[in-house]
Amino acid sequence: MNSQQLLQMYQAGRNEAATVIFDRYVARLTALAHSRIGSKLRRRVDAEDIVQSAYRSFFVHAQQDEYQVNQAGDLWRLLAGITLHKLYGQIEKHTAARRSIDHEAPTDLPLTAATLPEASPEEAVAIVEELRLVFRDLQPEERLVLTASLQGQENSEISRTIEKSERTVRRLLASARRKVEQRLLHSDATAVKSSTSEVEHDAPLLYADYVLEQLLGSGGMGKVFRARVKETQQQVAIKALNKARQSDPRAVTQFAKEAQVLTRLRHANIVRVEGLGRFPNGGYFMVLDYVDGVNLQSQLEAGPFPIPVALGIVHKVADAIGHAHDQGIIHCDLKPGNILQNQNGTILVTDFGFAFLIAGGAATTGNCLGGTVGYIAPEIMNRRSLPAPTTDIYSLGVLLWTLITGTLPEIPFTCGDTQKELAPVARIVRRCLAEDPGKRYQTTTELQRELRAF
Repeated sequence: MNSQQLLQMYQAGRNEAATVIFDRYVARLTALAHSRIGSKLRRRVDAEDIVQSAYRSFFVHAQQDEYQVNQAGDLWRLLAGITLHKLYGQIEKHTAARRSIDHEAPTDLPLTAATLPEASPEEAVAIVEELRLVFRDLQPEERLVLTASLQGQENSEISRTIEKSERTVRRLLASARRKVEQRLLHSDATAVKSSTSEVEHDAPLLYADYVLEQLLGSGGMGKVFRARVKETQQQVAIKALNKARQSDPRAVTQFAKEAQVLTRLRHANIVRVEGLGRFPNGGYFMVLDYVDGVNLQSQLEAGPFPIPVALGIVHKVADAIGHAHDQGIIHCDLKPGNILQNQNGTILVTDFGFAFLIAGGAATTGNCLGGTVGYIAPEIMNRRSLPAPTTDIYSLGVLLWTLITGTLPEIPFTCGDTQKELAPVARIVRRCLAEDPGKRYQTTTELQRELRAF
């Protein structure tokens, strides 16, 4: 398997690819680092520690899709560049520590700056997110030269790679670094302003009670970490809003609403949420049950589900959604990616980010309508009406057909050319997908009754 395929597998969530990447290059990288460490520094700089640090950095940034390899040898060159950058940083650090004070220029920095503590986990996460946003805003050439420089390449080498003069490389580096500094300084300056103007949400959970252990995944809205409760050592999941979204009042309100919605739901097939908390820097997070498993979308990539299995899954999802409906909550975004299956085979519904709240028979204000194209009922897509239980019934029909066939149903849905073994399922799906909500199953109980008939 080539390096491009390995990187793509890892970025797609296939953790076994990480093991292959580590085993394939670790010996060569360790030998490379060891060869660059002089005899006087070998007692203080450990080649294996350098390589481990390089791998940690690589895997974090690879999960953010910040790396791309196009040909054989690219992944090796990338890992070697990261390793050398880490190594030279350590060498410079230890060499600087040995310089005579008589040869050092005076500094205006206070003495305490030399003993600053390492960044806390939440600060490190914020820094990585901020740098990702900075890189996104750079010009392509600026991004290229800054990345190469951070990987330890000399200006002369970068110059040859991009076929520009060294003067141009220096100019691009200076421009990129200036933008980084401006972004970070601007972020610090506006943090206080944004925190005082935003709507405060009840967030009683204390971040100090948890320890972040591993980044599990990330998306446009936020990141999910595996974490541990300090007092009980219980594993939990912590979902945090992306830094770019923290200044968006609508995104913050939607995130807080999801946590508040889920704390009201207690069902065996719904991921339980403990509540909402805030990081020391002000950002919101929610604490959920940790699910050791995979979502149905990733399982679909291996092929459709057998009909009995798909029927059983949708029956359990319908039971969970019926419980939510009883609490006045419409999910609005049912799809394979939002349904998990743990190691014991338990089906769990998650991601109520677009949930619609109903109180006293009337929709509450402040609801943010949304969902995923292909799974959204037509009356919601066309803004003809507000979400109702039949909205989720429509999505359950799409879900059932997609699990069995591996493809979304064609709309309008007909049973004309359906295979014989699929005909009974197609009749259920056709009723779920009726354009008129009044012609669909009106409750999940009705749908479950039909599913049990199989």
